[in-house]
Amino acid sequence: MANITERVPDDTEIEAMTSPRNSKSDENLQHKRQVKRRLEDYLEQAQLRKAIGDDDFF
Repeated sequence: MANITERVPDDTEIEAMTSPRNSKSDENLQHKRQVKRRLEDYLEQAQLRKAIGDDDFF
């Protein structure tokens, strides 16, 4: 019988797996993160305005 063990990668291994291989990929990844951050901020502001009753936002 095979002995199966689960191993959780450490932070450096996770960073190596998720880091882009070249500069173009890095630029694309940074751009996607910026767009996602702006979208999350926009949606958070919309939810806050809706919660306080300022529905003139839309």
